[in-house]
Amino acid sequence: MFLNPASGMNGELVSAAEEAGLEVVRLTRALDVTAEIRRRMDEGRRLFVAAGGDGTVNCVIQALVNSEATLGVVPLGTFNHFARDAGVPMEWREALDVALNGTTRQVDAARVNDRFFVNNLSLGLYPELVARREERGRDYPRWKARLYAAYGTLRKYPHVTVALESEHHQMAVRTHVLIVSNNRYDLSRIGVDAPRNTLEEGRLSVYWLPHLRRIKLMRFLAHYLAGRVHETPGFRSFRTSRMKVHASKEHLRAGLDGELFTFHLPLVITILPKSLQVRSAGVPPAGPAASRR
Repeated sequence: MFLNPASGMNGELVSAAEEAGLEVVRLTRALDVTAEIRRRMDEGRRLFVAAGGDGTVNCVIQALVNSEATLGVVPLGTFNHFARDAGVPMEWREALDVALNGTTRQVDAARVNDRFFVNNLSLGLYPELVARREERGRDYPRWKARLYAAYGTLRKYPHVTVALESEHHQMAVRTHVLIVSNNRYDLSRIGVDAPRNTLEEGRLSVYWLPHLRRIKLMRFLAHYLAGRVHETPGFRSFRTSRMKVHASKEHLRAGLDGELFTFHLPLVITILPKSLQVRSAGVPPAGPAASRR
């Protein structure tokens, strides 16, 4: 189990995991998680648990996509989008039990250049928001960091100008918000966290807004919170299995599963249908109770 210490989880989870036979590894910036997982896979281990938020899940899956290994998730982050959409309980004891004994299902992953992701890639405002939030450091109160980030981001109000290319689309886009998601979000649902009703449709979904003044962006957010995104003038979306993003720059900063990365252009984004094995709630499959740990 790879545990993110920044989640603030106490030793109770560590004790429960070790009693269940899991080796607990605490994540650090110096740790090469992919190498650590591959070494253990060579030893015959097949279950790897990400204990943290979406960023922790993203870190762990880099070695698991297109492999025989299985991902378990104990959601300890702020939002836990992937765990929720994959059918993982939000309470850590229940989630740990699911990771050890739950049903194994095949879900889609996506890839941008040489990195996999399970939620989405975002350009424009969101990467700027993450960068400004991280400026305050991990020890700074999170709510204060978010307020600082929101104020600074809206003041700067960054945009990107890119060319999108897919099997059916070629277009130039100037936008503050562009998102490419692994499977489609249900934008009719009211609230901040639009869910995905499936992780197995084998398609990317692309969403963006035209360049807007700040006041119009606020109106869009009001539509989003009310579940009426499609009523927003200029809102665009399409679905695809593969796309490229071109820009005049050599590198582009992007948000990926809630973390910040810098990618060399062009961005080549693809869907990888049913390429990741995940433990979710349900009746355990027939056969051995759990994979080798």
